[in-house]
Amino acid sequence: MIETAKMPGLPVWKQIVFGFFMIVIIVGLPIILILGVEGVGRAIIHLKYGVAGKSYGLWQYDRELGAIHAANAYNHNSETNNFGFRNKENVLEPKPANALRIIAYGGSTTFCYNLSTDLAWPLRLQEILRAQHNASDQVLNGGDISWSIGHELARAKRDLPKLKPDFVIIYSGVNEEYNAALLRAEGVSLEQALKDGKTGLFSRNLDHARWLKRNSLIIKCRDIKCWDYVGDYVAARWWRSPNAGGAEAHMAPAQPQAGSGAIDPVVSGNFNATLRDFIALIQAYGAKPIYVIVGGLPEIGQNGRLLQYSRQGAEVARQLGVIVLDSQEIIESYNGERRALFADTGVHWSETGAALLASFIYERALKQN
Repeated sequence: MIETAKMPGLPVWKQIVFGFFMIVIIVGLPIILILGVEGVGRAIIHLKYGVAGKSYGLWQYDRELGAIHAANAYNHNSETNNFGFRNKENVLEPKPANALRIIAYGGSTTFCYNLSTDLAWPLRLQEILRAQHNASDQVLNGGDISWSIGHELARAKRDLPKLKPDFVIIYSGVNEEYNAALLRAEGVSLEQALKDGKTGLFSRNLDHARWLKRNSLIIKCRDIKCWDYVGDYVAARWWRSPNAGGAEAHMAPAQPQAGSGAIDPVVSGNFNATLRDFIALIQAYGAKPIYVIVGGLPEIGQNGRLLQYSRQGAEVARQLGVIVLDSQEIIESYNGERRALFADTGVHWSETGAALLASFIYERALKQN
């Protein structure tokens, strides 16, 4: 039995009170310190990036998806509108006469986390449309970091009945292996699901589904350059944890890698089947789907394999009569250094690349429509 330290000259009840206050101090000081850092940090973020009528923190809990973009939110480089799209401008309601409403779905290659809100390619496409077609045309950025096509379809099922867009752009594919790895860690077999005729399965356990990651500035403090993302990098490189960040999570710069291997037929089967469902949903609500093959630098990291999911999905889209664009053409025809078109990951477009992609989509798919 462990005896409490005796304090000569003090009655037992005073020793107990003293011990209680010592415990309060030992436990309370770290809590006060943490709350102080949170408070000061949030004040700094608000002063530096705050937007009137919007609250800090892009994600909120979602029963179906785990987490989803909050409406009217902001962080260090992003804003969401009243529908949770990555747009500063709210959804125009009612939709202006003769104006186009377009929704772009995808992972962070659509969200464009490395660019500010207005420099992401969906917003650059909106700029072109407003200059060339109708000043009230609107392109809504429905991209979300690490989302698979299953996540995108689940969100589209909510959006399309309400918003009735004219076009829906699908720019997806590089997160499919990540989603499969998370499901596998949860005990879910995509192979068995396909045999059972189940498609569109997705994990609810993405990084931003964590309560602390959504609500604690200290944990999610990319905004103040802290260590959470360093931890993700270390985990991804040494422990290979499936929840350490996906192909589109805030990745550390990828390094050239020889030989990327063959795509997983089960993962591609799930992607293709979900894509068919996605296209059918879009058409059911009177919109025209536009399928854009994800472009990138295959020599970087595992891109050579991950990019193939989007490319092989294009055959499904073509069979269904969908407009298919190959953004790799932008890269192959670019006269400068190809790496200038991307962030270090080799799949997230740079400011230059995002502008070229927006122009490419307009010229090839929207100019005559």
